[in-house]
Amino acid sequence: MKNFQYMLALLVLLLFSNHVIGQKIKSVNQNSKTKDSTEVKHEKDSSYVSLNLSYISDAVFLGRKDSVAMPYLYASAMYHHKSGIYGMGSLSYLTKANESRVDLFLVSLGYDFSYNNFDGDISITKYFFNEDSYNVISQVSADVTVVLSYDFHYFNLAATAANYFNNNSTSDFFLSTEVSHDFITRNQKFQISPSVGLYFGSQNFYQEYYTNRGSSGQGQGQGQGGTVNSTSGYNITVEESETFNIMAIEFGLPVWYEVEPFIFMFYPSYVIPQSPSILIVDDVVYEEDLDPTLYFLLGVSLKI
Repeated sequence: MKNFQYMLALLVLLLFSNHVIGQKIKSVNQNSKTKDSTEVKHEKDSSYVSLNLSYISDAVFLGRKDSVAMPYLYASAMYHHKSGIYGMGSLSYLTKANESRVDLFLVSLGYDFSYNNFDGDISITKYFFNEDSYNVISQVSADVTVVLSYDFHYFNLAATAANYFNNNSTSDFFLSTEVSHDFITRNQKFQISPSVGLYFGSQNFYQEYYTNRGSSGQGQGQGQGGTVNSTSGYNITVEESETFNIMAIEFGLPVWYEVEPFIFMFYPSYVIPQSPSILIVDDVVYEEDLDPTLYFLLGVSLKI
């Protein structure tokens, strides 16, 4: 069994090494699509309903965000059948002063499974953004995501592959790997799981974000591009947006605390964006100025 674990770890590490060398997600959403992120592992011996209420300090995706912070209060409800099939709906409410509105509604259908120390999740998600949204993924219409993880006892290794479909018929492929370690109290009420993740992907979603928010003048902000923050009304192009690159390195410190029937979570993250975009604004070339971001998620969930 140990030989199998070592071989699996080597295979996953080689997979990500080949992507980094050859061409180049949590993502994912990582901030917009959270399936019960506050839930500690439970035995899947029965069907259940999970309700979640969370606050996230900013909408950050692969280290990218708008120049104006987007704090969200979002509520979600999920029905999980004991077979592993689940359905989820979520509403994200923008809490920024003078911008208060429902900014995003999404629905997901998925299937998860476990075998010994191996876990998997396959899901399809449909996004419905407010037409005034300036979220960096506001031009994403849907995604298909596969998450695989293995508990090696000393550490956990997770890999995520996702394809995001944009409104203009382009798509982006994302790949991520995350290593974490669980510290759990004897009564299993408190858990802390420091993690580090690498995220890879293309940037067609970013091209669409700049094109629709920059040229139309919608939204309050415009990327993190420093000089290009005020390009409303200009023709903007993200050079080589289809190139697959390393997008971000992220450090997380999620903390769970269970007081039945509730689970509380605090999840601070520090993300260091990589591979800044080259922006062409009416034939003038800029290199995007990407800064590290510290943001957090605070939530509570109820399992019925």
